[in-house]
Amino acid sequence: MKTHINFLSAVLLACMFIPLDSQASEGGIPARSVAEAKTGRAAPFGYAANAAPDRVITIVEGKTRSIHVKRLETVRIVDGSRSVTWTFDTLGVTPISLANILPNATNVTIYVEESPMYAH
Repeated sequence: MKTHINFLSAVLLACMFIPLDSQASEGGIPARSVAEAKTGRAAPFGYAANAAPDRVITIVEGKTRSIHVKRLETVRIVDGSRSVTWTFDTLGVTPISLANILPNATNVTIYVEESPMYAH
């Protein structure tokens, strides 16, 4: 008697023997994937961009406490000698500390407003 294994069974069997990354985090997600989720387009507060900015915002130390941007807007932020061009492709509109996107930046809060493109 011949034993027949259908295609789906073969695929499921093969998946059982695929090795996980040796540096997996909890939950079986490879550590590399967790780190990648914090950068690039999957970051919860956006990503660094090479595109031309829609506008430039200069932080004045001691005076600038917050800045307002639109979701999906690309902005160049200048803080002293440091600067970054950032696209606010966020996972919501919660406030963000400037230090999240520009290390050692002054204490400035970025308020992300919903883009008019997505309003009703």
